[in-house]
Amino acid sequence: MSTATSRGPRGPYARSTERRRVIAAAVLGLVEEKGHEHLTTAEVAARADLAEATVLYHFPSRDHLLVAALEHSEEQATTLIPPIGSAADDLPDRLREFVHQTTQHSNVTRLFMTLAAQATLPGHPARDYITRHRSRVVEVFTELVRARQRAGMAHPGLDPAVVARQFVATWNGLETAWFLDPSFDLADLVVDAFRRLTGQNWAEIRAMLLDPSTGL
Repeated sequence: MSTATSRGPRGPYARSTERRRVIAAAVLGLVEEKGHEHLTTAEVAARADLAEATVLYHFPSRDHLLVAALEHSEEQATTLIPPIGSAADDLPDRLREFVHQTTQHSNVTRLFMTLAAQATLPGHPARDYITRHRSRVVEVFTELVRARQRAGMAHPGLDPAVVARQFVATWNGLETAWFLDPSFDLADLVVDAFRRLTGQNWAEIRAMLLDPSTGL
């Protein structure tokens, strides 16, 4: 493993990286303000103070620009999901706050949902990003379920990877339903889904029965 001091990119590459970052930030700002449906490369160029040809040089299509916006949003976000390996006693509160954040940034969430659907088409510019994103999320929750099993906060007989996939799919479905009909509390249902899928209710009852102080 190299022990050399890590340095950032220099020269033309550094300028290119910074220019891509500026463009991605411009797209994200426009999406947050007005949504993605009618966004144009000309608007992006104006916001980034660049020529439209320069924008298209770095991002050859509108879809590439939208993917860049999501990647930039992900980089800027302060995650409330606990670190891998942590059982996270406060997970319900963390999940609830995370869900509230996604609904507050509704235009960005709608963009993600749109690109996630379009990414099912082979060759779509969003396919690689969405695939990587889903894999990371499933990995985080797989390790989270495993840690909670070790802590006695989830049923030990469950397959953590299966539970994680089921939970992420349930969350996505509930989120879509909420955007169509926001009459229910999305955060409450997401937290409840996690409890049910991980067997948390079972774990809590078992802990209570084994606790001599309860007198049961």
